[in-house]
Amino acid sequence: MRRVHTIVLVLAALLGFTTWVAPAGSAAVPGTATYKVWHWNVSGHEANYGSTQNGLVDAVLGSLAHRNPDFISLNEVCPDQYRAILKGLQDAGWPQSATNFARFEPMPDVDADLCGNDPGADQDPYGVAVFSRFAPTGTDRITLPYDGDKARKLLCVPIAGLPGAPRFCTTHITFKPAFKTAQLHAVHTKMVEVTAAGGTVITAGDFNVQPHDPLFDTWYAPSVATPANGNNSGPFRELDDQDPVCPGWGEQTTEGALAGACGQPAKVDLVFAAESRLVSYQADALPVAQDRCRNRNGGYIACSNHRIVDATLTVLTP
Repeated sequence: MRRVHTIVLVLAALLGFTTWVAPAGSAAVPGTATYKVWHWNVSGHEANYGSTQNGLVDAVLGSLAHRNPDFISLNEVCPDQYRAILKGLQDAGWPQSATNFARFEPMPDVDADLCGNDPGADQDPYGVAVFSRFAPTGTDRITLPYDGDKARKLLCVPIAGLPGAPRFCTTHITFKPAFKTAQLHAVHTKMVEVTAAGGTVITAGDFNVQPHDPLFDTWYAPSVATPANGNNSGPFRELDDQDPVCPGWGEQTTEGALAGACGQPAKVDLVFAAESRLVSYQADALPVAQDRCRNRNGGYIACSNHRIVDATLTVLTP
């Protein structure tokens, strides 16, 4: 379910008021910029065996054509799939710069778990990718603390010329509990650094951590204080954290057996931004069609066990 929530943060900070939530549909305040974000863990290797012909690429491009975001985040995407999506976006005229809008960062595996449609030499590690409608003015390629399995990454593109100086990032945090704290700390540190320098950082990804986990207490702002997500002391808001389905937590983003909050399956696909930059935000987790992608035998499968996250945020501009 989608809702829009406007937060007047500057006046609240200056005058000591409690944060105010305006009615849905309120007009944007002058001195702001609005950006749309689209994120999906596509399970490019595990479910889609590295294929560009089984329907996954078409499913991605179809959703992007419908949602028309400004920033795109992909997790678990294989190199061939990344290149096919890049080509599809070029052909659609989506980027402002056809030669400078996409970045891919592989996540090599200690077990050499590689993408491959069929056995052969053309196999590579899957990884994370970002696409920006606006030409990036740089790239951050940060390897997170090693978990003994994969070289997990934080991949960011700054867009220096846009209002609010946005920097869009994607990450895919480990599933190994012993290493989550260190990897989350590395991402958190980068986000705080960008915010302190006057930028607006937006980070999407599969965090393999749920909103109510104590590991996120230093991420979510104290204004997020609900039965489903409390004890928070951080600087960020997650763009679905006001969804009435589960206030403070949001909607499920997975279809698996792992339990979440409010009677839902798990929520691990998240989009964060600094509360101090936000004027309004909303997000929606979109169920994945069951008749778009095919397995090796030609039968229909769910393209991924993760849902697409579609979000919009309006931010203050310096």
